[in-house]
Amino acid sequence: MFQFICLVPKKITLITLLTFILVNTKAQVYYVSSSQGNDLNNGLSIQSPFQSIEKLNSMQFNPGDSIYFKSGDYWEGMFWINGSGSDTQPIVIDVYGGPNRPIINGFGYQASVLIFNDQHIHINGLEIYNSYSHIDSSGTSTISTETPNLFLNGPNTTWTNVFKACEIGDGNNGAAQTFEINVTNLPPQGANYRVIKTVANQNWYFAPSQTLTLGINTITVNAVNFDRAVKFQFSSGAVEFDEILLNGISMYGGSAKKLPGFGGVENSWGSGKNVRFGIKVVASTQDLENFSFKNLYIHDIYPTPDIANNIHLGYGIKLETQSDTVAGLFNRISNVKVINTSISETGHYGFWIKSLGLNGIDSVKNSQILVENCVFEHTGGSGFVPNKSENVLVQNCIFNHTGSSIDNRMWKRGSGMWPFDCKNVVAQHNKFMNAHGPMDSYGSHIDYGNENVVFQYNYSYNNEGGFAEVLGDNINCGYRYNISVNDGYREDPNGTPWNHKGKIFWVSNFCGQNPIRCPSVGTFIYNNTIFVNDTLNPEIYFWPDVGDVHVYNNLIVVGQGGEIIPTLIENNLNNLYISHNLFYDSSRIDLDSDLENNALYVDPLLFNSVYLGENNPQAYQIQNNSPVIGNGFLINGSSDTTNYLEHNGGLDYFGNSVSHHVPSNIGACNTSESMDILVINAEDIKLYPSVTDGYVNISIEDYSGTIQTEIYGMNGKFMEIQSGNKLSFKQFKSGIYFCNVIYGNNNKTLKIVKL
Repeated sequence: MFQFICLVPKKITLITLLTFILVNTKAQVYYVSSSQGNDLNNGLSIQSPFQSIEKLNSMQFNPGDSIYFKSGDYWEGMFWINGSGSDTQPIVIDVYGGPNRPIINGFGYQASVLIFNDQHIHINGLEIYNSYSHIDSSGTSTISTETPNLFLNGPNTTWTNVFKACEIGDGNNGAAQTFEINVTNLPPQGANYRVIKTVANQNWYFAPSQTLTLGINTITVNAVNFDRAVKFQFSSGAVEFDEILLNGISMYGGSAKKLPGFGGVENSWGSGKNVRFGIKVVASTQDLENFSFKNLYIHDIYPTPDIANNIHLGYGIKLETQSDTVAGLFNRISNVKVINTSISETGHYGFWIKSLGLNGIDSVKNSQILVENCVFEHTGGSGFVPNKSENVLVQNCIFNHTGSSIDNRMWKRGSGMWPFDCKNVVAQHNKFMNAHGPMDSYGSHIDYGNENVVFQYNYSYNNEGGFAEVLGDNINCGYRYNISVNDGYREDPNGTPWNHKGKIFWVSNFCGQNPIRCPSVGTFIYNNTIFVNDTLNPEIYFWPDVGDVHVYNNLIVVGQGGEIIPTLIENNLNNLYISHNLFYDSSRIDLDSDLENNALYVDPLLFNSVYLGENNPQAYQIQNNSPVIGNGFLINGSSDTTNYLEHNGGLDYFGNSVSHHVPSNIGACNTSESMDILVINAEDIKLYPSVTDGYVNISIEDYSGTIQTEIYGMNGKFMEIQSGNKLSFKQFKSGIYFCNVIYGNNNKTLKIVKL
């Protein structure tokens, strides 16, 4: 039995209504406009666009096809892309007619955009959200949620669900239409139906309301001698049924383009009915490849209904593989790009790659994942979580306020990014800021079961959990050339040392198999610069039996007051290689003896002490007479750039070269050139906020003259010139912009992210 509003699915398998599928023989360009279109149009020009998502959902797209949404228009529902492109001819979703984003409001459907066993699809320029819905007071979902291509949303609260039998131009040419539904249960107030149809002049006729009864209800619309449209409207979603036929043909019970658990309570972490997505890509029958998501604004992805057991189940983008090892199905997703995209205010993760059915199988992974120039802000969980993926590159992104709690539907904990069971992951030139939550909630952390993972050249600021966390069962994973400022301010709620308190470094052997523990091989933490102000006292803690750990050339500076910073390096079953780290002022750090090997305890002479503790990575360069210059541990010996213990990467945080033959500096800055701190002040000019949805202020120290700012797009395209100390970004699309601020005889280029 099935129901319009389905509390529990009833032993059936739904199919997608495949009537009216359009088959292309060559690549086509389609246009769709909710404000100017009509589904009776051919959709092949700007002058004759389609109107509805339902029309697009009825079509089969082919390699090279393009679907253009009109700028500034709005749609409600789920766009279920039906069809695959090719490697050289992807299906392209884009924008026409202006600078404003088209909006797709998922409206409580499982996703705003769904890709199911289709591939070679590129999506560009859309705004997507999915928090408001057609959910009724009973807290359950309508038939449209369960079968979005079978039942449509009704026109109003009187008629909530619509079944479309035929439409003008589909080939039925006025034939009789017989709809049969076997009703197994009715709501207490009962339910009605009515027929609506077009007459000879194409005006609509609305038949009187009729009462639905238990058992088989047969609704017949007699044939006519003109082409017409026929629809059946229903007054309530709380109608259960176990069979629907149209003209004697079953509308479900065959091969289904549907998700396991779609509409059901099972598999709630995968495809359950209460989960919401901005974009979801699913591989259940085959490998999928070639997906591009560019210039998107995805926000407000929250589950509906708002009940306690699923409040956090909202995700911006999810790639989900469903494998069946018994049947020999090992499904993967590869070649995925997420570029210039902003994801904010999600119940849980911003971007999640999840593999189902592959527990214990390490050799099958998703691959070739690029996340670049993106913003993850106020996500209820982490910003990006790759699972069972290899060859992952994350760069030039901003992770801000992950683990957010600004909405009660949020998970309220999460590190900016963490890989799990991954291989060959590079995360570089990112900002991890303001992570919150009672567990993890680091700027970034390395979960268990990974190989060849490096976090390098990142800026970590004000993250509640801490800076560096490495769990167990990892090979060749760690952190180098990062700057950490005021990370680890969390206090353990139980007051237990080494438990949930914030940490500078934390290395454990946890691998999710309590009480089994899994030591790692080749954990490294070297050439990082850490500053902790005098109000914080995060720990340094290494568990017993964590394997071999290499800690070199880290520069740790703490404020002069406050509580003592505790450290504990367990020696039991550990192979520790700790050397050439600097601690200042060491009187405020209770140093474990293992940390003292070849350590320095002097003022490192950071670039400008005035700015220490502020959100300014430039302040953590060094002066020309710093004692850290050339006093580091030499890391060299390998031509393999992924052998992070023997190959130092060749560059520091600021882009200075690092020799393979002579010792480096201590910390993330390897310059040896003379710096005059009185002349070079990296923060004499500030643009704030750096992430905005409207305006940006310019502050220039000791300057009161004219200011002109050239604004460029991420691609280098000149946008416009603005004057004064306040910039407007309201007229621009969301994305990343470069501002060349010209003041007097000086200029400086800074990056701004427009939400």
